[in-house]
Amino acid sequence: MKVKIFSFRGQILFIVLILLLSGILLTRNFFIVRLNDYRDEVKDLQLEDKIWDLYKNNKDVIEKKDIAKLLSNIQEIYISGEIFQKEIGLYSIIFTSLVILITFFVFLIFFNLMTRPLRRLQKATKKVTTGDLDIQVKESNVPQVNELIVSFNSMVNELRANRDKLIQAEKDMMWREMAQVMAHEIKNPLTPIRLTVERLEQKFYHKKDDFNKIFDGSLEIIYEEIGNLERLVKQFSHFAKMPSTNFIKYDLNQQIIELVEPYKEQAKIILTLDNNLPKFYGDKFQIRQVIVNLLQNALQSIQENGKIEIITRCYNSKILLSIQDNGKGIPKENMNKIFKPYFTDKEKGTGLGLAIVKRIVQQHNGTIEVESKVGKGTKFTVKFTVVC
Repeated sequence: MKVKIFSFRGQILFIVLILLLSGILLTRNFFIVRLNDYRDEVKDLQLEDKIWDLYKNNKDVIEKKDIAKLLSNIQEIYISGEIFQKEIGLYSIIFTSLVILITFFVFLIFFNLMTRPLRRLQKATKKVTTGDLDIQVKESNVPQVNELIVSFNSMVNELRANRDKLIQAEKDMMWREMAQVMAHEIKNPLTPIRLTVERLEQKFYHKKDDFNKIFDGSLEIIYEEIGNLERLVKQFSHFAKMPSTNFIKYDLNQQIIELVEPYKEQAKIILTLDNNLPKFYGDKFQIRQVIVNLLQNALQSIQENGKIEIITRCYNSKILLSIQDNGKGIPKENMNKIFKPYFTDKEKGTGLGLAIVKRIVQQHNGTIEVESKVGKGTKFTVKFTVVC
């Protein structure tokens, strides 16, 4: 079992309090001991015996009432010493308490002024771990701490610049790959269109009797392939015009509840949502695309008595979002291809859906994993770094 200890601030305050209390108690004890030593030294002088001896040797000169007065004064000195000792003890307790309180509060004020920039730095570090690279920490008047803050701000600026460069490099590489894929995909419907037109041209010039029949069939093929081209271009345009991210904090569970409502009539949807899930920091519109796309894939995969389970939880400083179905599953040979643009095993699919999902997840500094067994179902798990 892990033992919970004080925070760093608590440990420092505790140590200072112990040192302060020890110093005051040692000082108090020193004065009390010195006072006791003084009283013992006075008693060791045996003044009463010496006065009585002086009186016995000088009865004719010294009167007894004078001796009694001296003895009374000595007794008053002893009593005053005892009273003074008690007062020292009481006053030392009051003085100790006041000194501890005053010193503690003064130290607390200065300590808070010293640690406030460090707390801001700590919060900013946690935000950086969630992907927020626009954070900047206010500089401090404490030189040593300010150097650390300046270094942190410079590091964040450099990380943001490197992230932008990396994103641009990924975009360039993606566009090159997509240009090749797009050229290939456009070539596929153009080939039957060209062959159909050549066939029509041949039948027309040779005045074939079945021209009308062939003409109708050829038009059907041409329209079908043109429809495929239009759908391809539309999906490509949607992928290319993905808006820039607009990060905000919002309730991911509430978004899921709202999104699944229209799909409940199509399948049995089970929601297992973590009530203690922290606020999610991301682009609400883009995360909506992720959830809807994965949900629609699950709906297309399931058959009769289909079931979809959506789970959220916070684990190891990550928000986990999983969508699992009991559909037909993904063949093992296709597992490494499903996130590539234009790969699809659906008759009318464009292969851009999961590519868009992966791109959005990566923009949120997240990861997406897939587990699937043919005939048993598929599970997509998206992980976002967050402070739980």
